[in-house]
Amino acid sequence: MTRLLGPKDLFVESEFEEVLSPLVEPETATDKAAIDHFLLELDILSDRPTTNAKMGVLLSSFLLQAQRLEGRRERKGEEMIIGYPHNETYWRKRSSIGYKVAEKLREALVQHGWMTHQEDATINLHGGTGNCNGYLIADFVPAKAVGLSFQSTEMIYAASTSAKRFKLKDVGVDSRMKAIWAIWKKAPLTYGDQKMFTASRRFNNVSLTSGGRMYGQWTNMKQEERLKCTINGQPVAEVDVSAMHLTLLFSITGKIPFNDVFVDPYQPPSLEHIDRSKVKAIINSAIGGGTRNQTQPTKMIQQAGINQAQLSEIRQDIIPTYECLKALKKDELYSETLAYHETEIMMRLVERLQKPIFILHDCLICQQDIALEVGEELQREYVDYCKKQGWTPVAPAFSIDRHETDTVYVNGYLV
Repeated sequence: MTRLLGPKDLFVESEFEEVLSPLVEPETATDKAAIDHFLLELDILSDRPTTNAKMGVLLSSFLLQAQRLEGRRERKGEEMIIGYPHNETYWRKRSSIGYKVAEKLREALVQHGWMTHQEDATINLHGGTGNCNGYLIADFVPAKAVGLSFQSTEMIYAASTSAKRFKLKDVGVDSRMKAIWAIWKKAPLTYGDQKMFTASRRFNNVSLTSGGRMYGQWTNMKQEERLKCTINGQPVAEVDVSAMHLTLLFSITGKIPFNDVFVDPYQPPSLEHIDRSKVKAIINSAIGGGTRNQTQPTKMIQQAGINQAQLSEIRQDIIPTYECLKALKKDELYSETLAYHETEIMMRLVERLQKPIFILHDCLICQQDIALEVGEELQREYVDYCKKQGWTPVAPAFSIDRHETDTVYVNGYLV
């Protein structure tokens, strides 16, 4: 299913805005009947309720994602192309849907003209990453979802790993995630006719010490759309930690370029003469690669408008200022290791407060009226986590975003 490219394309990788995965299921009996009707129309309605339920989840998710792509087409003029993984492992790692169901639905959608194959799967030989086949969704498909209400499906695995030994049987991780799902399900994050309350925690290794971020419906939405959501009918806000990974490095190493209060970890006094976006790009490239000796411009650095000469010049200022970067080590202390700690802190906050607070990497989504309280509780949780780890406690800086309202910034401080 994977096509290796020629020499000129070795570093090229196609990207899809939507890749089909199990996200939602019909919310009501009426919605389920409508989805069953579509399965009948596609000649794949089974006499086995379990199979129909799995097929219904995948078709519901396909229709939801088709609507998203239609929105992008209206805004940006892009074609409605969805990524559809042909790889069996992809489906086995993420949910109980299964490869056979995914393959059967794909064949039916093509056969009945709901989508047509548009792009072959490719692989990026330089980065070792791959993607999936692209299918052009027919113009009539998004309208089929109009009037249907969807809710999160619990057929996704609460935790999964991308490691080659992917069989993950950690009862503790599973039970923690499902307990959080139960909190979220009582007061779902709601966007239009979608009710969202599940997300899968994905690790990079079988020891569950690398990665571990959560991925769900809301993690694929643009911020402007997420801020239109509600919880219990109330508008939401996003509480976003400023430079979480860098702040974690401050705590782990005890090397902090601030004496007391700070607003932005990327703007210490000694670097005020350098554009913030350039500092951020170089630091995050170092954290992502697990080395401060980033001498060649990465994609992130190039996007910040930094050429080779500028990289060398800016690094001369950054390295002495951010001594914490010396601790970076590829595959041991880098972005994925820090992502694990980031998610642990967020989960512990939700578990302690027992409130419908939704996790989005280094950001929390909550009701607007408790946003400041949530941010302050997050600072306390972070400090407590540092103390338990034997790190230097720092209360992270954070910001609060609301729909059509200016961002509010809250200082971080040394404890």
